[in-house]
Amino acid sequence: MRANVRGTALLLVLAAASPALAQEQTTYAVTPFIGVYLPTADLVDNQTVPEAGLLDPETLSQSQEAALAFGLRASRSLSSRLWLELEFQYAASAIQRTATRREPLPEPTVTLDARVFTLGANVLLEVFRAPFTPVAVHLLGGLALVSRGGEFFDESADLGGELFEGLEGGTDIALIVGTGLRYGLSPHFGVRIDVRDYVSFYAQSLRAADFESELQNELWVTGGVELTL
Repeated sequence: MRANVRGTALLLVLAAASPALAQEQTTYAVTPFIGVYLPTADLVDNQTVPEAGLLDPETLSQSQEAALAFGLRASRSLSSRLWLELEFQYAASAIQRTATRREPLPEPTVTLDARVFTLGANVLLEVFRAPFTPVAVHLLGGLALVSRGGEFFDESADLGGELFEGLEGGTDIALIVGTGLRYGLSPHFGVRIDVRDYVSFYAQSLRAADFESELQNELWVTGGVELTL
């Protein structure tokens, strides 16, 4: 009799523990994606170069252009609603430089190929799941390295003379904030849409001047397929 009672109690304990163990099971996800890179501020915003070698000062503006983006995310669950995520993004975004001088001198504008890529880590929190549907909304935050380079920085000296010699893109640290939507098509396959803002400061130095840093809000709007392992 005691053996039967003990056996029944053990089965009840195991049955109660099984759902909890299932809920805590770690899952992984991989999300390849494409999207659009949308910079919202100039890298250099109409700043003055006081020693440009001219009778009158030269003002300089430098801006990155919107471009097609792509990348990859890898996620690991910390709980049923909390995820840790690593990501890589790339956009072939050209840069336009406009140097204005007082009349009658010309206003040269140069646009050259460039690129920007990010390497970031986020914490993702699911804040809403629609009842009886596979739709879930999440918020996220994290940090990233934002790196710029390409033809614009490599050839600026050829097009701009000694003033732009040694021009470099550099790498900055950015704060990531964003939101997104998940739509599960099956237990192992779904669709994700994300909107993320990379907030950083960009500072450009030339031989003749060190420009003030400019606040950057760079939006990445992406969509991809999420494969859960």
